[in-house]
Amino acid sequence: MWPGVLKRALAVIVSGAVTVTFAACVSTEDESAKIERDAQVAREHEPGALKLGATNPTVRVTDVTLLRGAGRGAVAMKLTSSSTHAQRKVPVLVEVEGGGGKLLYSNQPGGTDPKLQHVSLLGPHEGVWWVNDQVLVNQPSKGVKVRVGTGSGGRTPDAVSARKPRLGGEPGANVVDGELVNEGSRAQHAVPVYAVALRGGKVVAAGSALVASLAGHKGASAGFHIQLVGDASNAKIELSAVPAS
Repeated sequence: MWPGVLKRALAVIVSGAVTVTFAACVSTEDESAKIERDAQVAREHEPGALKLGATNPTVRVTDVTLLRGAGRGAVAMKLTSSSTHAQRKVPVLVEVEGGGGKLLYSNQPGGTDPKLQHVSLLGPHEGVWWVNDQVLVNQPSKGVKVRVGTGSGGRTPDAVSARKPRLGGEPGANVVDGELVNEGSRAQHAVPVYAVALRGGKVVAAGSALVASLAGHKGASAGFHIQLVGDASNAKIELSAVPAS
């Protein structure tokens, strides 16, 4: 049903949270809201579940886009920190809703890959793209809710940068290859790299990859390969690499 970017969205944006809807209105019946609140509490208490905590007032969520292509789904967004300090392991709750507020997908349950639940690092006054490209939704969706919790402090890892994006593949099955470079002297492990394709300022495709290791010296590099969800034809590719250790 969704050939690429699903639908144009109306977004209400606040610090740390955003709701994107694909219709003119959303049900606000008290009973539905209560059921969802009870379900939220139950999910939070599952072993290994994402613990969101209080909404993070220093992180702004923008450009939330729900995508689908080649049997896969993804949610892409831009996260921008207004904090003067680095934030590590920042929790990001993603919920895709269907008709009547029915929850179609959540990244909260225990057993979900942690890289689909957290941004490993947000630097001071930094903006990064973040992508969950394992969104399993087989029914028509009405909107996406995103909430960002509070991470931790600690030593800031050496910086990494993603460079030289090269778009390949076929429309609707595009891939991005590039190079991850260590900007410091410490070895890096399990480094997430996120790619979004922008056409007319709108996200039309997105995906992610995990670079297993990066040698511990400045200028060390490793390649990455990202399969995009959506159609990146004639689009501009932007990359975000996030140190994980």
